[in-house]
Amino acid sequence: MSIEVCKANIVHKEKVENVKNRLDENDFSRLLALGRCFGDISRIKIFYALETYKEMCVCDLAAVLDASIATTSHHLRFLKKQGMTKARQDGKMVYYSIANEEVHSTIRAFFKMSETK
Repeated sequence: MSIEVCKANIVHKEKVENVKNRLDENDFSRLLALGRCFGDISRIKIFYALETYKEMCVCDLAAVLDASIATTSHHLRFLKKQGMTKARQDGKMVYYSIANEEVHSTIRAFFKMSETK
């Protein structure tokens, strides 16, 4: 098995500088937050449940996770704070759904990537 590495150490300064300048112009905090959202199996399960059923109450999501309502609420608050979910209250029940179409598209792409082999 060969390792794909350069056989000579030549730095293409213009390419390096171009990428560095573009990196400095970007704020990747949203991507980091997105990574944290997908970096926990419980949150992935929440996304899957909310992708399957447009809206679910905290109690049902806790049952899906086999977790306490407090633990599930913690995950849901985190996802809401990151702009990934939204909540609505109906009497004593709180229902969560995916925040918007952009988030829906991201979640669909994430799950689609997991299906490819």
